[in-house]
Amino acid sequence: MKRQSGFLHDLHHPILKWGYIFVIPGILSYLLFTLYPAFRSIIQSLCSIRSAGSEWTFIGFNNYREIFKDNVFWGSLKNTFTYVLLTVPIGTLLSFLVAVTLHSVERFKGFFRALYFIPSVAGVVSMGIVFTWMYEPYSGLLNLILSKIGITGLTWLRDKNLVIPSIAAMTIWRTMGYSVVIILAGLMAIPNEYYEAAEIDGVSSIRKHLSITIPLVAPTLLFIVINNSIQDLQVFNEIFVMTGGGPGYSSTTVGFRIYQEAFLYFNFGKSSAIAVVLLLIILCITILQLKTLDKRAQAY
Repeated sequence: MKRQSGFLHDLHHPILKWGYIFVIPGILSYLLFTLYPAFRSIIQSLCSIRSAGSEWTFIGFNNYREIFKDNVFWGSLKNTFTYVLLTVPIGTLLSFLVAVTLHSVERFKGFFRALYFIPSVAGVVSMGIVFTWMYEPYSGLLNLILSKIGITGLTWLRDKNLVIPSIAAMTIWRTMGYSVVIILAGLMAIPNEYYEAAEIDGVSSIRKHLSITIPLVAPTLLFIVINNSIQDLQVFNEIFVMTGGGPGYSSTTVGFRIYQEAFLYFNFGKSSAIAVVLLLIILCITILQLKTLDKRAQAY
């Protein structure tokens, strides 16, 4: 033990030196591409910057006052939360049901798991283009199928009431495979003895999942909820590819609004202020979710 303790505290040991060398690129990458841009955005949000390379004029919290008076910003915030409330709960539930089903499959298990994971490999841009074609009102595959059962006239991406749910459906389809794989890993970690004991007691299949599967896989589900919430609150690519924020501003999200202010209106200060607000929203939601995760972990 003394030798091990001495080894761990020997900062000049060759192995530890190599460890520091391998860690340095990761630390530099984090500082350069994450921490520095975040800090710079906070500074920019307090300044008036009308174009790239122009002089920064300190204006305090004026940018924040401006965005909080902006109806388009509040509309984008509503659209973002609507999108997240559709993608995260529904996506998590569907992923859980698919994972439970795949976990019980005996034959061709690897094939079916790969089949569900394929959409996660495809890029956002390619999937967005495919779904845009599918949503076409007159020649799209979805409306052609619905017309066979008498449903016509749906303009998915051109209807302000359908555009966010339509984009959310694409996101759920694209990201479900990743969530399924994570949940499957959690399911495989559950000992079979629990299910065997439940079968001896005559417990039904549904009751087994409610009393055994869900409580034991709850930390995994909460991880998926936190991860997907962070990703979906920043949604941009889907909006950019499929709608461009339209019709009107009905699909403009906070992430897309940041892009509009910076690269269409060249108001970099206001864009940075919106980014900081989004950062605070994500931080608050993540903290609440982590507290929930901690309480569930203590309960079990």
